[in-house]
Parts: sequence; C-alpha cells; structure tokens
Amino acid sequence: MRKLIVGLTGVLGSGKSSAAMLLAKQGACIVDMDDAGRWVVEHDAQVLDNIRRVFGPDVFDHHQKLLRKKLGDIIFSDAHALAQLNSIVHPAMLKRVRALVEKEKKQSLCLYIVVDAALIFELGFEKECDVSVTIAAPLEQCLQRAREKNLTRLQALDRIKSQLSQDEKIARADYVIYNDASLEEFQQRVHDLHAWLLNQAEK
Repeated sequence: MRKLIVGLTGVLGSGKSSAAMLLAKQGACIVDMDDAGRWVVEHDAQVLDNIRRVFGPDVFDHHQKLLRKKLGDIIFSDAHALAQLNSIVHPAMLKRVRALVEKEKKQSLCLYIVVDAALIFELGFEKECDVSVTIAAPLEQCLQRAREKNLTRLQALDRIKSQLSQDEKIARADYVIYNDASLEEFQQRVHDLHAWLLNQAEK
C-alpha cells in the first residue's frame, strides 16, 4: 500500500487542526505547515534579514526576535504587506515542508502523511498531494473558535478574508467534512475520512 500524501485545509476556526489530531490518533503522520512557517521565521537568517529589510526593525524586539503579533497586525489589514511577507516566507516554508514530508516517507511507520495547511490551494500545494481535504464550518462557529484563541472578531475576519473563500476550498477539495454538528458527529466524520484515505491508498 502506497503512503498517501494528504493536503488538509480549512479556514481559521473550521476545526482543521482538530481533524489532524484525530487522524494522528488513527495512524497518520502530521506535517504542520504553520509550524514550518514559524520555524523559518525563527531560524532562517535569510528570511529574517529580508523581513527586517522590508518591514523595518520595529517588528523585532531588543533580542532581535521577531514580534509575530505585531507583524500579524500589519499584514492582515494590508494586502500589499501580506503579499510582501508571503514572498519572503513561503519559499523557505515550502522547502521545509517538502523536507519533512520526505523524512516521514523514509523513516515513519505511519499509514499516510497529512500536510495540515490553511494555504494548500493558495500555494498550489495540492499538486504535490495525492488528495486534498477541506474542513468546513459555518462562519459564526469559526469566529467563535477564533475568539477562544484570543483573536478579536475583526482579527479573525481579516485572517479569513486574506485566504481563499471557504466555498472555493470546498469546490476544489477531493473530500469535504462539515464541522457543523456535535463533537461526536465530527469525530465520526473524521473516522469516515480515515477509512476513505486507506481505501484510496490501495488503488
């Protein structure tokens, strides 16, 4: 059975990361693209130099550590600034994601590899996956979950609007889970996805 590469996406607050955790419990390896992005803005000197050049020294503290929240407040309300940051971070982030996927392919005993990423389609990364999955939920539920992560409604809306619409993510996915019912129902839907993925790997 081949080791499937699964692109898992969804807007902020959809439950995407919760789905990834449930799949991990059923034998998936998870490569988190957000973690890869955080890694490059903490450890990649070229990325940090370019951020400093474009956004100035004010987005760094006195230890030269990037002030992620301060930078986030700038970019999510300014499409041009977001595009500038993405052009700096995304190439390095994708390079790290690809390296992590290859490592899991060679070393891991997992059933399949899930790339957990809000920007699967925005980055064209679905072309590097065998299947793509979108987790979808009503907007108000997404905003409520975002508030539980200490984001204001406006901050959450800015982040959601900076990505492809949920309808577009649904339309482009090979498989869609609607996170619009009870936790138990969501868990069952993720279990059904797991079974579908195993079936796809055997084809």
